[in-house]
Amino acid sequence: MEIPRIRIEETDDICVLICHLIYSLGCPLSKSQLIEITSLEDAVNYFDLTKALEKIGHLCEETDVDGEIFYNNTSLGIKAARALGATLPLSVRDKMFKEAVRVYTRDAMKKKGTFLAVRYIKNPDDTCTVGVTINDENTAQQKYYLSLTVENEQAADALKQKLKSDPKAFEKYLDEYFK
Repeated sequence: MEIPRIRIEETDDICVLICHLIYSLGCPLSKSQLIEITSLEDAVNYFDLTKALEKIGHLCEETDVDGEIFYNNTSLGIKAARALGATLPLSVRDKMFKEAVRVYTRDAMKKKGTFLAVRYIKNPDDTCTVGVTINDENTAQQKYYLSLTVENEQAADALKQKLKSDPKAFEKYLDEYFK
């Protein structure tokens, strides 16, 4: 049995999805990042996304960074994101969050020259899904991507701090584990 794909076509729903992605990551996203994230499994049509971005003014503010427009939630956008979090199926949230983490961390790691990135999202049941990306320092290609679920935000913060305190040790552990 094939699992049906989820397709979001209504402009208002796409606007709320954008707010949810920005809220989940806790950082602004560019139009190109949003296109890449929402095109996962054709969840959102490019032209529908563009229409939503033209209409999103009251939910997101635009910032120009080196000629590229980034979107960040307004207080109304945050409210919309929280409302969506409770109604969006967990499988959709997980897929979009994983793709958002992958795209955001890839781009952030390129800019900062770092090889480890950690992001997390709080789930409706107060657990947190943590996304960890490790790139190969020589090739800059993704080496590992881990998605972990922890019991709460404190555990997610503690894991994030521990991984960032000694990223080389964690990479070495994974290298040895997978050999």
